Amino acid sequence: MSRPARARAGAAAVALAVVLAPVTGLAAGARTLAYRSGGYAVTVTAPDPAQVASPARFAVRLSPSAGVGLRAIALPGFGTPSTPVRATVRPGAPGEFTVTATFPVRGGWTLALLLSTPAGEWQVDVPVTVAAPGAIPTWLGWAIGLSPLLVLAVFLGFQVRYADGLAQRGRGRAEG
Repeated sequence: MSRPARARAGAAAVALAVVLAPVTGLAAGARTLAYRSGGYAVTVTAPDPAQVASPARFAVRLSPSAGVGLRAIALPGFGTPSTPVRATVRPGAPGEFTVTATFPVRGGWTLALLLSTPAGEWQVDVPVTVAAPGAIPTWLGWAIGLSPLLVLAVFLGFQVRYADGLAQRGRGRAEG
């Protein structure tokens, strides 16, 4: 394989890696849910799905925010073999909170947000799906899946090199 051809193949491999790199980061996403409770608008951005034994962070925004307090607890859903889990609440800007909970087992959970307002106590139930991590890391799955392409590229490179050698030997015999 000539030097320019190798350079083109290397550039193609780098371009493929750059294009596929973002794909491996799409394992987990986030979803935003909106609720109304007692005259308050509650917006929750939740991980989807949350991971077992990893802290899951929920961004909570309350409107109107004057005099509102927030407590939270994670409750296992029907068929989820666990007990309720405490969630920590950290206030941010007025009306904004970060709720962190660590779920011990996979399954359906409910994040119960308890609002303390001047008008009384209110509760918002946010459904949460908790998933176990994959059997192998995503990047390793992609590497294993794409490895036949690397083998094919090496094979084709050898074939092109072999064909170039045959062509040069054929030209040498025709000239001599």
